[in-house]
Amino acid sequence: MTLLKHYQDFIERVNELGFLPFSNIYPGLPSLHGETPKSIWYTRDPDTDPSYWKDCVSGEKKLAYGSIIGGNKGFVSERMYANFYAAYHIETSMKERWESGQVSEMTWKLWNMFEENSIYSTTELRKILGVTPKKGGSRLDKSLTDLQHCFYITISRTEQRTDKNGKSYGSPQNVYEKVTSWVPQGWLEDAEISKEEARKFIIETAVSMGQNISPAEVEKLMFK
Repeated sequence: MTLLKHYQDFIERVNELGFLPFSNIYPGLPSLHGETPKSIWYTRDPDTDPSYWKDCVSGEKKLAYGSIIGGNKGFVSERMYANFYAAYHIETSMKERWESGQVSEMTWKLWNMFEENSIYSTTELRKILGVTPKKGGSRLDKSLTDLQHCFYITISRTEQRTDKNGKSYGSPQNVYEKVTSWVPQGWLEDAEISKEEARKFIIETAVSMGQNISPAEVEKLMFK
């Protein structure tokens, strides 16, 4: 296997495979961590540092990125995006899910915020909800993951944090956006496929690109 060393090579690889997990979370499946040399991580060169690639692809709309592969972080290509959307999106309205106790209060609050304004940074969400990393942060993170998992929202880009004086600090923060607002034209043209057909196609794709992994194992890993 030729390891990925450049941004464009990475994009082409995901387009070839159809999707690519960020980390080695699925035994037998390729991942960004598994297909890049350790030596090029965190070198701060956007072309050759994989930690930057995730910050670029969604903003440039080359690939989708977020907690969108069974709720785990990863990348999905244009040609498979409609399948992932159909496989994971829940057609029951969020209001019905909230009234029947299927979603948490935090998830319900978040969704209503995105209904009013389709895009928020992590800092904005924490400020509006009165959340800090130590107070309510884990509940917010879980709800953001849940909304990504079901393709309600996605990571649309990243932006640098700044203090009150406009000085940059820390690492870039995620900016989240409603899927229907972010998704490029044409990516959801085939989203009318049934959930069963979409999942079958994803499983078959995973088996074809994986090593010694069965359909049953993929189904358990990605659709448990």
